[in-house]
Amino acid sequence: MALAQKSKTMIIMAVMLGLASVIIWPQQFAWVNNAPLSGATVLSDTINLGIKSFVASFKPALRFIAGGIDAGVRGLQVTLHTIPWLMIVALVGLLGWRFKSMTLAIFCALSVLYMAISGHWFRSMNTLAMVGLSVPLALILGFGLGVWGAKSKSVHKVLMPTLDLMQTIPTFAYLAPLVVLFGFGPVPGVLASMIYAAPPITRNVILGLKQVPHDLYEVANISGASSWQRFIEIELPHAKHQMLVGVNQTVLASLSMVIIAAVIGGFDDIGREVLVATNKGSARFGQALGAGIVIVLLAVVIDRLTRAASESRATSVHLPLYFDAGVLIAAGVIGFIFTDQMDGLTAATATTIRSIEASINQGLTNFIGDYGLLLDQIKNNALVYILLPMRIGLAKAVLPFTWGVSFPPMMQNIYLLAVVGLSLFMAIKGRFTLGFLILGFGLVMFQGFTFLPWWMVVGSISYIAWRCVDLKFAAITIAMLVLITWAGHWQDALYSIYLCTASVLVCLALGCPLGVWAAKSDRVSRVLAPINDTLQSIPLYIFLIPAVALFQINEFSALVAIVLYAIVPLIRYTEHGLRHVPETLLDAATAQGCSRWQKLIHIELPVARPTILLGLNQTVLFALAMLIIAVLVGARGLAEQVNIGLRDANTGLGLTAGFSMAFIAIIADRILRGWAASLGETNDISMDG
Repeated sequence: MALAQKSKTMIIMAVMLGLASVIIWPQQFAWVNNAPLSGATVLSDTINLGIKSFVASFKPALRFIAGGIDAGVRGLQVTLHTIPWLMIVALVGLLGWRFKSMTLAIFCALSVLYMAISGHWFRSMNTLAMVGLSVPLALILGFGLGVWGAKSKSVHKVLMPTLDLMQTIPTFAYLAPLVVLFGFGPVPGVLASMIYAAPPITRNVILGLKQVPHDLYEVANISGASSWQRFIEIELPHAKHQMLVGVNQTVLASLSMVIIAAVIGGFDDIGREVLVATNKGSARFGQALGAGIVIVLLAVVIDRLTRAASESRATSVHLPLYFDAGVLIAAGVIGFIFTDQMDGLTAATATTIRSIEASINQGLTNFIGDYGLLLDQIKNNALVYILLPMRIGLAKAVLPFTWGVSFPPMMQNIYLLAVVGLSLFMAIKGRFTLGFLILGFGLVMFQGFTFLPWWMVVGSISYIAWRCVDLKFAAITIAMLVLITWAGHWQDALYSIYLCTASVLVCLALGCPLGVWAAKSDRVSRVLAPINDTLQSIPLYIFLIPAVALFQINEFSALVAIVLYAIVPLIRYTEHGLRHVPETLLDAATAQGCSRWQKLIHIELPVARPTILLGLNQTVLFALAMLIIAVLVGARGLAEQVNIGLRDANTGLGLTAGFSMAFIAIIADRILRGWAASLGETNDISMDG
């Protein structure tokens, strides 16, 4: 046994030395470090040619579809603009009252009222018109696929990975081929929203139908019910609640995607207003914030109403429905009769709000004038001392005009000897995993993410996939990474991994301590809960507003926006995991005289680790999703390639880059879930708050 252990140690040490040698002296091992040949041009050109041929062959059908969708959106737009805003305020208030409570009714009514008096009613209704068409289309598509997937095992096997791709492919990648097929305007936005929003309802329909008790099927068979009768009278009623949950998720996904579709222009919606104002930076921060508040209110109202509708509880309202009809008719009559007066009121309040936004702009300008040097120092220090070394490595980042010192070859050799020596020492001690972690981290910081050899990345990630999942997924991982390389997106993928890693590390540094604090203090938990709810309800665009206003358009602003969006899961899952540590363990630790710190480090965090890892998994996926939006404020990599494909109508480039991001997300998701599963049971929580 001792001889076998020594042999294993010697082999691992040889592997470590080999890895270090190839990275430290890349010139001597150029044949290893060179990436495989790229087929990017051939692949993207083939896709573009296929899309053009499809357009040429099916142009009449595409025009018919585009005409129908455009007519539907324009019709809803005209309808919503014709209905007095007072009537819509009354409608959402009554829905909130009927579905849940007077508190929800007042909140929803005041939120919609703000959309009117803020001067954003026209744009808000344009956004709602797109959502009003995309949601039914997504529900029809998702319901059909869900029923099919629940009834057929073979369809289910194909459908589930397809749904994963639909949700992991960056949102801009949907728009690139749709713009080529249908041109600019609301039509690509509606169709992209339908594709993006269909998976939630599909998954929930499958889940709901599969949860129908087998006993009910036997009762139906005994009663002589046909398959159709069984489906209508037994399966659908039993799966109704789960389906309504899917409707809530579908509506929110549709709203999020419709706002993202504002980048293609052609429709004067509220997302377009946020995009234009955000691009002006601090000069129009007030306008961006005002439009962003409208988007948040719209998302929260839709979320709360659809969530309340999905809850199976009896209403506390005992008034007949004709009372609601009377209120709506009265509101409509008042709105039509006093149209001029109400328009004058909204114009006056909008003018007041515009003056407030101008004051906010001036206040931000004064703040930047007073604290601009501090903000620049924070930004520059983060860029120079953290982001740049991670991206290009210490060997290239440490220079006299950046760090104020040099990193001569002798110091580089000392650094490398320390890293290699410490990793070998850990291997001798039998702590092989820690040794590889030290070696990997040290070499990555020396070389930089964007200069890592392709074989090292592919080999390391595939090995981790094998250990955390299984050999089959390791082979799939290799295939995905090779496809990314062959598609010509390897360097872009490394940049995206770098920025995602940097963002996740910041989330870990901030989110885990906040989660621990919330778990230990009910007051902190009560303060953080609404903040987390708000951050999770906000559409992705809104996170760009403070980042650009304070730090302008650069890589650090992209990092800030990603962190703001991705930090919530880590906070919530950390708190949840720590609050569900068994009391018996804590009592035993207290009886043995452990301090609070010892209990946290040696008991609570290890027990909560599987749950925290699930939060880390969500944070990674959120960071990757935000990358595609962060390209608007300075991010590059795969997100930039997707954006270029959309801008230039280059479907091949957009799709290959989009699929590359989806592959990275799938690999990260499966590895982290496998790691969490290997550590034991977890108390999973819903990210709906």
